[in-house]
Amino acid sequence: MIKTVVFDAYGTLISTGTGSLDAAQKILDLHGSVITAKAFYADWKKYHRQHMDSLTQFVPEETIFSWDLERLYTQYGLAGNAAQDVRIMLDTLGNRTAFPESRGVVEQLKRAYTVCIGSTTDTEPLMRDLNRSGIVVDRVFTSEGLQVYKPQKAFYERILTELSLLPQEVLFVGDSLTDDVRGPAQVEMKTCWVNRKGLAAPVPPPDYEVSDLTGLTAILEDL
Repeated sequence: MIKTVVFDAYGTLISTGTGSLDAAQKILDLHGSVITAKAFYADWKKYHRQHMDSLTQFVPEETIFSWDLERLYTQYGLAGNAAQDVRIMLDTLGNRTAFPESRGVVEQLKRAYTVCIGSTTDTEPLMRDLNRSGIVVDRVFTSEGLQVYKPQKAFYERILTELSLLPQEVLFVGDSLTDDVRGPAQVEMKTCWVNRKGLAAPVPPPDYEVSDLTGLTAILEDL
């Protein structure tokens, strides 16, 4: 029996919009670079994941953003102060907008379930986004708070421990197949993939799939 719904934040409840891509362009503009923002940001995301996965000791995501930019400057031969210039990217965090249905779905589910967030993020920018969007949940779990990043098994185990729940009592909802489907499946949580882009389902598929959060009601009734 499902008692708790754990939502990923970014890409699930909150739209990332074009803020990161715009920030990448502003950083390139500092150097008069002809590198496309799309290519630059694609490499940034790749390095961000590599840095998270290679950690032997937890560091906040803000620090990782700086490491990413230092590596990008080296790769592209750009002369700049990464520790200073990264503020352009960091300033986009905490300034994002919820998807139109997010607040209503959360409020509806809270009538019957404990509703939480489990997100790879530093805590402060996420809380700003939630407060501005009027999204109120029962518990917020961040990588900073748990001291571990998705999709490491410990991220999901620590949420279960904090909530004193069994895996079968939790539905994890998110847009990332790696972080929000395969990750929680490691500890046998039920998973629901939010496929806003209409991508082909992976093999094996997630337990459930929705195109936006309004589809959750029917799934939870089924569960």
